[in-house]
Amino acid sequence: MPLKNTAFDQIIAESAKMRLILDNTKKFAMLDAPLLIQGETGTGKDHIAKACHCLGSRKNQKFIGVNCAGLPSDDAESEMFGRSDRGHESIGFFEYADGGTVLLDSVAELPLALQAKLLRFLNDGTFRRVGEEKEHYANVRVICTTQVPLQHYVEDGKMRGDLFHRLNVLRLDIPPLRERKEDIEPLTRLFVQQISDELSIVTPHFDQNFIAYLCNYPWPGNVRELYNALYRACSLVDDGKLSVNGLILVEKDILPTSIEQFANQTLDQIMSSFESMILQKFYEQYPSTRKLAYRLGVSHTAIANKLKQYGINK
Repeated sequence: MPLKNTAFDQIIAESAKMRLILDNTKKFAMLDAPLLIQGETGTGKDHIAKACHCLGSRKNQKFIGVNCAGLPSDDAESEMFGRSDRGHESIGFFEYADGGTVLLDSVAELPLALQAKLLRFLNDGTFRRVGEEKEHYANVRVICTTQVPLQHYVEDGKMRGDLFHRLNVLRLDIPPLRERKEDIEPLTRLFVQQISDELSIVTPHFDQNFIAYLCNYPWPGNVRELYNALYRACSLVDDGKLSVNGLILVEKDILPTSIEQFANQTLDQIMSSFESMILQKFYEQYPSTRKLAYRLGVSHTAIANKLKQYGINK
């Protein structure tokens, strides 16, 4: 889902929540301070980051995206700041992107020691390559993304508090697709047109029953999952009309089919059984206690205790 030359062309904002996000994104794009973008997987955090870059003063400079979770543990600092070894020098991605923007995806996955070096760089733009004492400088706008609010990582001791406060100045909290249902139909129209162009097919049509189904689906994978489902539907289109079956979405019924399955259980026992089923299903979509706690709006400790209580694990 690449952005057009006009950075915001493909950011759909019919819902009030997304209109606010779009307005704030345009304002933040004009600034050079670090930007923190939070949101579930598939909500489009990287597209928002790219839109900020394309609208700002650095739009003609490099935009580098880095997956912090994928940085090799032994070479993460070299990847970030470069290395000098026996006359051989290599530059890191900050130096390579000098004048431009660096997107740090999953920033909380950085080791604590490297977080300290990142904090120093954010404060004054200076750094040292691994293996040398010489100071270097790079003028880079840093944008960070995270699926889980960084505050949770601070509470768990996995993120430095001072780095969190340095990043938590300009912040965008991207709503999940289930909270912006007004955007589903225009997103569907946009994606179906894009996919049809890519597949070189006549753009298929769809009715309001198709849209109603999309609006009632929970979309745990958010906008990315919607795009992928529509790609499947367009690939399997019959008679020029998109069908629900073509989406190939797996709906899992977490409700009991009959009361008989609870036999002679008390209300407390029934509620515990139902809670166990719900947690089991949600844990399949949010396979970490931190992500699950955030999704259900409870503390990390409470979720960990519940999973242990019911024997739920990966």
